Amino acid sequence: MAHPVFLIADTECIIAMEAERILRDLLACTVAIVNPRSVSACANLAWTTYTAVLLDTGFHFDEVRFLAELLQRQGIPVIFTTANADYAHGVPGFPTTPVLSKPYTAADVAAVIVPLVRALRRNRANPVTGLLAAP
Repeated sequence: MAHPVFLIADTECIIAMEAERILRDLLACTVAIVNPRSVSACANLAWTTYTAVLLDTGFHFDEVRFLAELLQRQGIPVIFTTANADYAHGVPGFPTTPVLSKPYTAADVAAVIVPLVRALRRNRANPVTGLLAAP
């Protein structure tokens, strides 16, 4: 697997910066931070450069759902982040998508990211993007 690249789409800049710090401390990776509203405006981007996207549920849920579905259709793993107690154990419509409840710790992030990166490394990797190659 190539060098992991994560996108953090969070409405709260300080939390996004903390997530970036945690990811960089956890493993050698590249991290980009955007406001989720900016992401929805760029829905036609080539997302295949991202290993995974941490997507905040703290804005209009229809946009969150649209983005999560778009990313997953393109094979990009989504990890929801939320301060909403109703989503702590799962986001409606995404029963198998991991959720990090805010405030999260380095251990919380590691529990989700490390298995994801290990799984991607075990599978056939696409040398250009570091993502799973089509079967």
